[in-house]
Amino acid sequence: MAISSDLNRLFSKVLVISTISTSGWLSGLIPGMVPHTVTLEFSTTAFAQTQPEFTAEEITNYAKAAIALESRRYQVVNEIKQIVGEVPRIVCDQPSSINALPGNAPQIAVSYCDQARQMIERHNLTVTRFNEITRRQQTDPEFREKIQAEILTILESQNTENPQ
Repeated sequence: MAISSDLNRLFSKVLVISTISTSGWLSGLIPGMVPHTVTLEFSTTAFAQTQPEFTAEEITNYAKAAIALESRRYQVVNEIKQIVGEVPRIVCDQPSSINALPGNAPQIAVSYCDQARQMIERHNLTVTRFNEITRRQQTDPEFREKIQAEILTILESQNTENPQ
């Protein structure tokens, strides 16, 4: 039983890391809701020619924010999916993508956008910096591995503090 429980936890961690990485990698800007990756976007800024440097603290803060966002994003996607079926592309700073949603889906999306911004800022990052880190992990596999390792460390620490 203990081995099965440990394997389930490990599988859950790998699934969360993969989902966060894939969402960031495919969407380019998170948090967002895009079909298939289902993520919320804040804006579409141009890619810089040089890759910015990030501190260990920023990487840790990014990983913590990504974990927090993923949980809420999953809930919101399911709520909107119940209203509209397949979730269309939703971009936080493009009101037309939100206003086109039927029923109370726009309120849910706007609420999530606000919550996502607050979660990012609560982890001592700006949305711009969060998006820069997301873009960097899309193009730099070594950096993506560093983010994934940090997420795994955080999740392991959470499981040690809160065993089930």
